[in-house]
Amino acid sequence: MSAGRKRTFDKSDALDKAMRVFWRNGYSGTSVTDLTEALGINKPSLYAAFGNKEQLFGAALEHYTSHYGAPILERLTEPPEAPVTERIRAYMLGITDLVSNKALPKGCFIVKSNCEAGGSAIPDEISLSLQSMRSAHQQALRKVVETEQKRGLLQQTNKPGDIAEYLLSVLYGISVLARQGKSRKELLKVVDIAINALPLPVR
Repeated sequence: MSAGRKRTFDKSDALDKAMRVFWRNGYSGTSVTDLTEALGINKPSLYAAFGNKEQLFGAALEHYTSHYGAPILERLTEPPEAPVTERIRAYMLGITDLVSNKALPKGCFIVKSNCEAGGSAIPDEISLSLQSMRSAHQQALRKVVETEQKRGLLQQTNKPGDIAEYLLSVLYGISVLARQGKSRKELLKVVDIAINALPLPVR
């Protein structure tokens, strides 16, 4: 009788599982043992597939960005003919839905990781990557605001970068509130207030 076929290792699935462990526990709260148990592999296999814990964490952040962050970020510019308030609202709703999704760890993985960064908990290289990811969202928001101000669809009472930082700060707060157990309905009230605070021209 022939031997059974060797079970294949799905690296993408394993990376998704590792991301969820880091997302739930944080970088410093996750041990290599936590990761091997979640992935169902031993330490040598983990190191062979992903490198050390720091490298796996970096890969998990990129996986999160490509699977969750990037599609939501596209809402800021698509569809281009939609009013700016609708596009910003869609973007903020996308993040709100993500951080309050009961099938996923609470809050935003990037926000949670940024809260750990800056001290000794997260390596400097990872901290720089987190800053870059945050900057990508800030720059995308700034560009949208700047474009709409030039079109006369937003007042120029505030600098585009300042409005972008305001909106991003609201979203960071929403992530923290989600981790504290606030409902989606409660979080949406915060989104509405932020949208209503945008400097729309007086009609």
